[in-house]
Amino acid sequence: MKAAQKTEKAYKVTTLYYVMLGLFTALAFVATLLIQIPAGWGYINFGDAVVMIASVVLGPVGGAVTGLLGPAAADLATGFLIYAPFTAVIKAFEGLFCGLLYSKVLRGRAGWLRCLVAFAVVSLWVSVGYAVTDFLLVSFGALGDTNSLPAAWAAAVASLWKTTIQTGVSMAVAMIVSPKLPKLAHGKLFVGRTGSDSPTSDAETKSSPDEEERTR
Repeated sequence: MKAAQKTEKAYKVTTLYYVMLGLFTALAFVATLLIQIPAGWGYINFGDAVVMIASVVLGPVGGAVTGLLGPAAADLATGFLIYAPFTAVIKAFEGLFCGLLYSKVLRGRAGWLRCLVAFAVVSLWVSVGYAVTDFLLVSFGALGDTNSLPAAWAAAVASLWKTTIQTGVSMAVAMIVSPKLPKLAHGKLFVGRTGSDSPTSDAETKSSPDEEERTR
């Protein structure tokens, strides 16, 4: 049985996977760039929806790459240079955590439940991440006219409400789109040797009777 369990994780990505990775990264850039609502020191955008969807379709690595490159590039393109490194880290881990929760931790659960829990957790991560970012930037005088502690806390609280709106809307969009996508991509993005072709598939991987007999 141990040999059968080892083969469950044996898969490789296809050329289409890399095409989709580039597409999701570009979409994350565009979604962050085109929809910008000024709020506090930064802006509200909905690129998180793309990162969440990418994590469900491409898995944790694809989600992390999408989060790392797309939103941070949008910060650079729109002049928010000081936020770019923080965005890269926050969004990369958003994609990684979301993908891990969906494809590993919650594997075997209903697709909608996996999406709901994964999106909720990473939404909290993003909100806290940017609150800490604004707190640090104001504390060290990189933002605003004062580096007082009250000003830093005020910036952190302001960041929380704006990112809560941002991730809430992104989560709603991703919840509508995501549950059906793994089934559409099944067998096209990942090629496995046994059972489920995709690590993000809703189906549990099972060995054939012949394979089970050989492993006994």
